[in-house]
Amino acid sequence: MKEWALCLPGTFPRLGPHAGALHALRNAKNNGLLESDPSFITTSSVAFIPASIYVQGSEDEHVAFEKRLLSLRKSDFVGIHPDLKKKAAIDFLSIASLLLTAHETGRLKNQIISKATLLALGFPAYKIAEKTIKDIFSVESFLVYDKLRALLLKTLKFDDIFNSSIKIELPAVNLDTAGWTLNDVLIDPSLYLESWKNKGWVSVTNFRPEDVDLDRNIRNLRYVEGGINGLRVFAHINSGKHNNAGHIVDTASLSNLPIHFAIKEGYTDIVVFHYNSRAEAPLERSFRSWVELLSRCFDIIVSENTRKTILGYLRVNNDLGQLAKQRESLKRVEELLHSPFLDDVSKQVVRRHIRETEEVMRKFSYANKKMIRFLFVSSEPVPDAHFTDFTSDQMLEGINMGWKAGMDAVPQINKMIK
Repeated sequence: MKEWALCLPGTFPRLGPHAGALHALRNAKNNGLLESDPSFITTSSVAFIPASIYVQGSEDEHVAFEKRLLSLRKSDFVGIHPDLKKKAAIDFLSIASLLLTAHETGRLKNQIISKATLLALGFPAYKIAEKTIKDIFSVESFLVYDKLRALLLKTLKFDDIFNSSIKIELPAVNLDTAGWTLNDVLIDPSLYLESWKNKGWVSVTNFRPEDVDLDRNIRNLRYVEGGINGLRVFAHINSGKHNNAGHIVDTASLSNLPIHFAIKEGYTDIVVFHYNSRAEAPLERSFRSWVELLSRCFDIIVSENTRKTILGYLRVNNDLGQLAKQRESLKRVEELLHSPFLDDVSKQVVRRHIRETEEVMRKFSYANKKMIRFLFVSSEPVPDAHFTDFTSDQMLEGINMGWKAGMDAVPQINKMIK
């Protein structure tokens, strides 16, 4: 039986479905329906949380996790950035002082002095309003994940995670080292096919010595920080650090499908729990604020990058299949060299043709790649639930859809790995 890997794309609308799908896999494994657990899991963004529950190996933990999701509130995992709080407090006190002054001024008996004083207060009021706007756009971010960090450190069973037979890798993106120049692309045109050489990737695992051989508390915090780094939605959440360096943000800023982490570990059978996300498809929705518009822009960028990733791998698989056919055809041409009806000059021409064709095939950018078998798990359209405006009903609907998608995938997974 072959080992297989699981890739879990991110974005908040997939949180509920991942919880349900992974619970379904755990249930199927415990009841003998699923032949084996994945040997390796790689995640994007928020997917690291349900993946960590799965790696713990306890179905009870899945049940507890789903209950927490159904009662989840934004205040449970995000808070206002401390710098924004501080600046807002100063602005509030300044405004309060102006209002108090205006109130006292209005009580003056001399109406001329009263109106003149109120008029004079207009300019400082304008400057305070101007400062408030500047303060909003000068902080690192609006929100921070301090509450999520505390929640995860309290609820995750780290000994189970680090003693698990399932490897898990939590990627994130370093903004300082990511990206390409034209020269980089032209020097190595097979950018996509060369195992994603983009230097922006960083990750934390439950199996590498540098992530495991640490003091227990440091190990646990490093794991949580690595996971949180992968879900730092740019513009909403402040950036993080990896090994005390860089500005680390959401995995989806490069790819919401970090399949290459599984490929680098040697896996050729990969299951992707993608589902169908309403948030990433055409939709009829009235956007009431710039925050909602920003989230929508993020979703369609993720959708387009995901499309390119999926089609890229499928095209490589297709090209490898065609290359195999070319090699078989070349073998039949080579058999002509043993024909008694072919003169020496003709045989020389055939040999030259074979050499030239082999040289061309060796230079194909996909020539040394491995065929990767994929199972892309779909679903009914999951709710358009963002972390800014989700409901418990949406979360429940997503969990149920994920459960069905997970259970439906079990026979296909078994067929893949046998």
